[in-house]
Amino acid sequence: MSPAVMPSAGLSEPVRFGERYWLLRQLAVGGMAEIYLARQNAMAGFEKDVVIKRLKPELAGDPRIVEMFLDEARIGAVLNHPNIVHVYDVDEHDGIPYIAMEYIVGEELNDLCRRGLGLGKFLPLEHAVELIRQAAAGMGYFHHKRGGAGGEAMDIVHLDISPTNLLVTEDGFLKIIDFGIARARGQSFRDESAIPGKLSYMSPEQAARQRVDHRSDIFSLGIVLYEITVGKRLFKGPAGEVVKKLLEHKIEPPTFVRRGFPGALETAVMRCLERHPGDRYQSAYDLADDLEEFLREARLHSGPVKIARYLDELTLASGGERRPELISENELGGGDEDLDFDSKVFDAYQAAEAMPDAGADEWDEYEEDDEAVAAALGMDFEQLRMMRTPVPQAAPARPAGAPRGGGAAAAGDADDDAGDDDDDDGAPPAGQGRERGRVPGRRRRAAGGGPPSMSRAMLEAERLPLRARGRPTRGWRARRRSPRPRSRPRRR
Repeated sequence: MSPAVMPSAGLSEPVRFGERYWLLRQLAVGGMAEIYLARQNAMAGFEKDVVIKRLKPELAGDPRIVEMFLDEARIGAVLNHPNIVHVYDVDEHDGIPYIAMEYIVGEELNDLCRRGLGLGKFLPLEHAVELIRQAAAGMGYFHHKRGGAGGEAMDIVHLDISPTNLLVTEDGFLKIIDFGIARARGQSFRDESAIPGKLSYMSPEQAARQRVDHRSDIFSLGIVLYEITVGKRLFKGPAGEVVKKLLEHKIEPPTFVRRGFPGALETAVMRCLERHPGDRYQSAYDLADDLEEFLREARLHSGPVKIARYLDELTLASGGERRPELISENELGGGDEDLDFDSKVFDAYQAAEAMPDAGADEWDEYEEDDEAVAAALGMDFEQLRMMRTPVPQAAPARPAGAPRGGGAAAAGDADDDAGDDDDDDGAPPAGQGRERGRVPGRRRRAAGGGPPSMSRAMLEAERLPLRARGRPTRGWRARRRSPRPRSRPRRR
């Protein structure tokens, strides 16, 4: 296959790619790369589904772009953590570099929340906190990663933490993906003034195009934590308004939106969202520790198996089939009903009957125009467009009512999809999770339902303290009670 000829989105049959891979179908096309589902074949019948991210041939002649593409591969190659997507290989085919990465069976956190909202079963508080705890653990790992012969800090900053770059696997694990615009020590061809990422999840210093470090990622993760525990978008609106809110740091604490929000959890959320990096968590590990302690002290039970069973509940609610291995003994009638924590319907959030449309509206993403975003950030439009490269690595969710397959078929049913050209517009079937690579400017709406309400567990958890980590300087609580002069002694 010559570099000028690329396989179409609807492949009629697998296409040989290098010595080890067969391209099965195209998943997305971004500003810099094209994304394919592929299968790796080796001796003794070895087969493995992977994602191939291939640089666009027309960009292969630009040394700066090639170096940026290979930077992603270098960063991914040194990371080995259960909450981070794995990079398996980097090579070139017909003179064009490509990266082979893990193919994840799951869906974006963003789509999971929308799906739960549409079914009246929004992501329960305990699972939301647990998923962000996993993300914080993975983030702490790559922030503090050391490499090279001298063991020097790599200073990796993701720069694009958002619900679309956090994937939830069907087994209840969270994976951080897309290090395409990440920064690390020793990189070349990086413009310090060009700080891409999703506008609604930028830190104030990122929006101001100032120098950023790992604490910028912590702010971005704090936005995600806020949104999936409160049930509404934090920074939403035209690009100019969002940038203004970020720079002026206009953030309502969760209790201003949900009166019963646990105070201990609010403390952690607002510490992530401090305007000054020095007032935030200085390590994502500390955030992960605090979230784990909150769950323990609040007696909220979560974990990969419970999250997987929640996902199963959503599949059942949408008319699909449950995974037999996730049905507990208590559901089969073999256990004590009083101890049945897993088979009960999760009701940490229920759709409010009084406002059936408010929840969907609150969760909608604002239709952003890339040119307006570039103008609000004071950067070149073409530079912004080039940076925004989707990296779809999640297998689509099962269509409602579809039987569950096993083995390689469960990881995207690649054999069947490879020869399926009926879906010319590339849209997933009804009830099926989309594959990443959204159409720019498209606004997606939830299926229905209202805003989440608070559970009794959340009300009880509000009274529980959260162990302080370090000194909470310039804390949000002090500003909330009274605008005291900065020179006064700070409350512990």
